[in-house]
Amino acid sequence: MSSPFFIPVDIAHTALLLSDVQTQILKRFSPEIQKSYMDNIKTLLEHFRTEISKRRSDEASGDGSAPYDGVPLIVHHTLPFNINSNAFVSPYNKLSKWVEQLEKAGFFANAPSDPHHPHYGIPAEITPADGWGNKDEIVLGKLQPNCFGSSDLLAYLRARGIKHIVLVGLTTMGSILGSARAGADLDFHICCVEEGIMDDDPEVHNFLMTRVLPKFVDIVGLRDVLQL
Repeated sequence: MSSPFFIPVDIAHTALLLSDVQTQILKRFSPEIQKSYMDNIKTLLEHFRTEISKRRSDEASGDGSAPYDGVPLIVHHTLPFNINSNAFVSPYNKLSKWVEQLEKAGFFANAPSDPHHPHYGIPAEITPADGWGNKDEIVLGKLQPNCFGSSDLLAYLRARGIKHIVLVGLTTMGSILGSARAGADLDFHICCVEEGIMDDDPEVHNFLMTRVLPKFVDIVGLRDVLQL
């Protein structure tokens, strides 16, 4: 069987990028859909965390088999909803209407308002066991849906020699479409995981994942990533 990846993927130079996997957006979906989705996200995280732990152990043993840039990276990338009352959303950006709807629906009731808060609504069930601050699993805030447009993400990816990005998150027509296209334009090999991406509109999700994104990125299954 041919590989689902456009080019061979070396997990040593791969980052798992979780875009907008946060409570404020998850709440828009039913509890059943949330559970199924989060189970897939936890499976991906466990795979990468295990690989990171193994390579760090090899590095500590001093056998030289796992140089610093040979360790995968996990990035939780989220929108800091409610910080400065969402003043970062321009009224000239059509997304401001969407943010206003979320605000009125009460999705920001428990969102952080402290600009120094590190979590930005990341679900507790996927928080690292040893907490935040680990250089192999980081959290970054952004001010636009596109992960590459308004954060320090590029600096972290370049520091680790990242060439491949396994992209998951919410939603397909929001952060995923913008991030996948932007990442591809920056010459990263982007791999979108079908089970790790969803949208409020299944028809839009299917159209983007089958007709649009495959022209720029690899659309793969969860099993494909677990075999890396």
